Amino acid sequence: MTSRFSNPRTLVATATYNERDNIDLLLQEIFRLQGDLDALVIDDASPDGTGDYLRSLAASNSRLHLVHRSSKLGLGSAHQLAFLYAIQNGYDRLVTMDADISHDPAEIPLLLDALENSDMVIGSRYAPGGKCDYRGYRRFVSISANTLARILLSIPLHEFTTSFRAFDVAMLRRFRCAKLRSNGYSFFTETVFRLHSAGFRITEVPIYFKDRYTGVSKFPAVEIVKGVTKLLRLAASRLTGRNAFKPAAEIDGDCAHCGAPYLIEIYPASARRYGVAADASAYQCSSFAHKDKPQVVQCLMCGIVHVPKSQIPEALEDIYRAVEDPTYLNDEKARTRAFEETLAKISPHLGPPGKIMEIGAYCGLFLEVAKQAGWQCSGVEPSHWAVQIAAKKDGITVHKGTLSENLAALGSGFDAVVAWDVLEHVREPFELLREVNKLLRPGGVVCFSTLDIDNWFASLLGRHWPWIMEMHLYYFSETLLCRWLNDAGYEAVEVSHYTHFSLLRYICKKAGAIMPRPLCSLLDLVSRSVPAAIVVPVSLGDIKLFIARKR
Repeated sequence: MTSRFSNPRTLVATATYNERDNIDLLLQEIFRLQGDLDALVIDDASPDGTGDYLRSLAASNSRLHLVHRSSKLGLGSAHQLAFLYAIQNGYDRLVTMDADISHDPAEIPLLLDALENSDMVIGSRYAPGGKCDYRGYRRFVSISANTLARILLSIPLHEFTTSFRAFDVAMLRRFRCAKLRSNGYSFFTETVFRLHSAGFRITEVPIYFKDRYTGVSKFPAVEIVKGVTKLLRLAASRLTGRNAFKPAAEIDGDCAHCGAPYLIEIYPASARRYGVAADASAYQCSSFAHKDKPQVVQCLMCGIVHVPKSQIPEALEDIYRAVEDPTYLNDEKARTRAFEETLAKISPHLGPPGKIMEIGAYCGLFLEVAKQAGWQCSGVEPSHWAVQIAAKKDGITVHKGTLSENLAALGSGFDAVVAWDVLEHVREPFELLREVNKLLRPGGVVCFSTLDIDNWFASLLGRHWPWIMEMHLYYFSETLLCRWLNDAGYEAVEVSHYTHFSLLRYICKKAGAIMPRPLCSLLDLVSRSVPAAIVVPVSLGDIKLFIARKR
């Protein structure tokens, strides 16, 4: 029979974390198979030496390809990276499997044969003829999860949770990882659901699933809760018709932080393309431009979420220089209250008052609070308008421009450096942390607040999260920033929720800028009836406060 693939190139991919005792045997079995077949191993900084051992193997084997990630970024993102690697490197077929030899490489040809008439093939433990070594509780959980998925998703398959699969790479290229949000084990169920919803052909072949060769299972109990929650959300999207196939848009460029080419779209841009006709009003601290959404992508190599580099305005610094924001001063009482509370919270980590510097000092409100507490205050701020306002305050100095433009004037030896809601605005936030380290004395403290896209509120709202807006370039997670702080020469001291204080009238206007037009009009009416002096705290956990000490 003639294959529908002409001289197919096949990639077999697996993800590793502490699989030093298994990986050698797995690769030997893979390379015994016939055909033009390569192997890809994605290692998440295994502390048992898996990565170093793989490097030694790859040095003498051109068919072995490695991707080493700097931390444990999740099984789902590793498999999405395998999709992209196969696409970008011209493979025709992709096979994914576990690294613990629970999937027998000798059964790979069965999946590839079935791929002749399918877009995706699943190696199934529970299809007629399949076998599984699971016993007791693990078998019960596995069968229950797959049965529940079959019923709730209404897909006539027996296996949803395995990674042993074969894909037509041309199909993955058309699909472009669209709408794949899961990062843990529920990634495998979501992949089946999305591809089935997109109309692709999925079949399964029976396989023998063995217990892992050596070591212990790494399946955490919390994944059961996450898996059920994800399954219910997928089922709800099927019932509401929100599972329609929408291929992800093209992504121009590489990761803005690490330069890797493995980017996936997290959220699409709104109708107005991000970065076109950029206006300084959208970059005000009190901006209401919440409906102009940028394209948001994630790097599968380092984990950072950001807008593509090509969509950042070339004249970004000039835009910030031109910012004027009278509305910010209308809320001055509430903002001063927020800075008083913040200074009180970080003070136990700062020691006695000394030299403090603020990045993005804006109108100098925090520095004014710090000066009253006995600190010697200075800052940097690109907005010419804001610097003029700050210049009217006694005892503080705010330099016009960015931090890098003022390094010589600032000197060093600072006891503390702070940056409130700044990190998400700058082109190179990691480099900013490294520059700050040079400004601090040994043992000095950096404190900053920034966005947390992994927070429950951000996850619940998705692309409608209000902080996905034109002026924000990066969207962080607590795990990533703690890793960055370590890499930049700090020891993380505390991570907690950051509390803003705001006039209730201002909050109503902000909410109106997010809501559909009818609700927007209603909230505008409500805001006019709210007493002007009411100040309320706002803390949903999606803004985090980080305190770290220079090593």
